[in-house]
Amino acid sequence: MDLNKQFSKFLKKAQESFKKGKYLECLKFCSFANGILPETQDNSDFPPKNQLFLQMLTMLADMALEHKDEATSLFEYYQILKASKDPETQNPQQEIITMIENFDKNLFALNLAIQSIQEADIDKNDGILYKDFQKVVDNIGFKEAFEDLMFSTKIIFTHKGDFLLFIQNLVDYGFKDIAMNYFENIGNILFLDKDFLKIYKQILKN
Repeated sequence: MDLNKQFSKFLKKAQESFKKGKYLECLKFCSFANGILPETQDNSDFPPKNQLFLQMLTMLADMALEHKDEATSLFEYYQILKASKDPETQNPQQEIITMIENFDKNLFALNLAIQSIQEADIDKNDGILYKDFQKVVDNIGFKEAFEDLMFSTKIIFTHKGDFLLFIQNLVDYGFKDIAMNYFENIGNILFLDKDFLKIYKQILKN
């Protein structure tokens, strides 16, 4: 059997296993695929993207054994990057590999980011608490309330759930670009959070 075809077959089975949550089985097929590479004198017969995908999938499956949610979120983010038409996103496999290699650092930064949302140092003179903003929303509606405040007042969040609801409302009421700005300002570390990733995927679909 052609080695390239056999390599692709194992790679496909590994990906299917990962999607089903069978991470040990995924690692087994990754090992089979990786075992084919040394049998050739020149790995140039195997597309570099496929080799990078094998490396990425192996690392994700290994990561998923202890951090399932984070690994599956990264795999979903990879799908987003792969489908993106952004010219800067030409090597999504390598980007995910880099994120996995820096996982401990990214996870620590993610926790700090969420903590800053949950435990903000609140200065009432510097903005409006989300609960007070919600009172305005209850009176006149989200779109009108946000338009009244967006250029004059900062909204202060003390809970991650409130921030998620706010971002979702931005998307639902036609403020997609502003929602994207919030994601960009907070940073890519939040793509490790499946709740934020879910909303981000919704924005891209719209």
